[in-house]
Amino acid sequence: MDDFAKLFRNEEVGQVLVMLDTGDEGPEVQFHLKPKGLGVCVIKLGFPDTDEGWERAEEAFASVDQEKAFTIARDALAGPMSCFSSQLTEED
Repeated sequence: MDDFAKLFRNEEVGQVLVMLDTGDEGPEVQFHLKPKGLGVCVIKLGFPDTDEGWERAEEAFASVDQEKAFTIARDALAGPMSCFSSQLTEED
C-alpha cells in the first residue's frame, strides 16, 4: 500500500503531518501543524487535476523528509502566522 501521510515531530515546531490528498481543485500536498495557542493550521500546495498534476504531487510528497517538513513549518510560523507571535509564545 502506498503511503498517503508522514508524521514528523521535534521540540521547536511540534508535530508536522504531511498528507497527499485530493483538494477542491485537484491533488494537494498538505502540511498540518498546531502552533502553541492556535488550532491546527494547514498549508496546501495545489497541483492541476491532470495525470501530470498527480505525478508532480506524488513526486513532491515523496520528496518531503523531516528537514523539509520542519523548514516549511518554520517558514509558515515566521511568515503569515507571525502576526500571532504573542499567542505562539504562550504555553497551552
